[in-house]
This record gives sequence, structure tokens and C-alpha cells, in this order.
Amino acid sequence: MKGFLEILLPFAIILLLFGFSSQKASATAQPSPTPAPEIPSFSEEDENLFEVTFIITSVPADTPEDASIYMMGNFNNWLVGDENYRFEKMDDGTYQLTLRMPPNTEIEYKYNLGNYDYIEKDFFGNERENRTYKFEYNFDEVRNEIESW
Repeated sequence: MKGFLEILLPFAIILLLFGFSSQKASATAQPSPTPAPEIPSFSEEDENLFEVTFIITSVPADTPEDASIYMMGNFNNWLVGDENYRFEKMDDGTYQLTLRMPPNTEIEYKYNLGNYDYIEKDFFGNERENRTYKFEYNFDEVRNEIESW
């Protein structure tokens, strides 16, 4: 019996270690990026769309006074400078854009100054995560600050 355990025990330890190492490798593997939510097709004339106003409450100090600010996202194939998603500058210094989408549509988006060199970044100038919004409430307002370009 002792000879049997001397042979079996090393094999059991090897199998056990192999199992732990394969679990660790799969746990540290990078997950595949989650695809952006798909925007349902709709017509602007659709009466069942939710209307949401996006308001930019502050922009970086180095933003030109006459700058045009745009929204880009999964709803326009991440196109910068898309005139369909250009903000209007208000008298109070904010920028506003109203979007209409089907209820429960989830969008991912960022702001830009019309070219790829000026896409919003975080306070330290690093790439920022995409912003997200789900059209759950009609006539909602979303207020954002842009930290840097």
C-alpha cells in the first residue's frame, strides 16, 4: 500500500497544480471588449421617440470662444464634426443639443471640437471612458462637464 501512495501522491499533486495554473491563466486573460449597444432603426417622424437635451455646463479654459462642439457615438458611427450632432451655444455659456431616440435606447458618446485631435479627455489629458445614457425618461436633461481636450 505504501508503494501505491508513493506513486499516486506525486501524480495527484501534479494534477492539482496544473489545475490551479490553468484557472489562474484564464482568470488573468483580458476579456473581449463588450460591443456597444445597437441602436434600433427609427424615423425622426416617429411619435414614440423620447426627447433628451444634453447640456454641457463647462468646457476647458483653452476652448476657443467661437468653438463648435459636437457629440459623437455609437448612434453616428463615432463620426467627429457631424453637423447633425452640433451643439448650440446658449447665452448663459452652456451648450445644448436635443436628441430623439426610441425608449430604452442606450447610447455611448463623447464630445469633440470637430476633429480627431480634439476629442474630450479626462482632467489629466488621458483618454476617458465613453459616456453612456439610456433613454428611459422623456424630456430628460443630461448635464456634463468637459474636463480637457
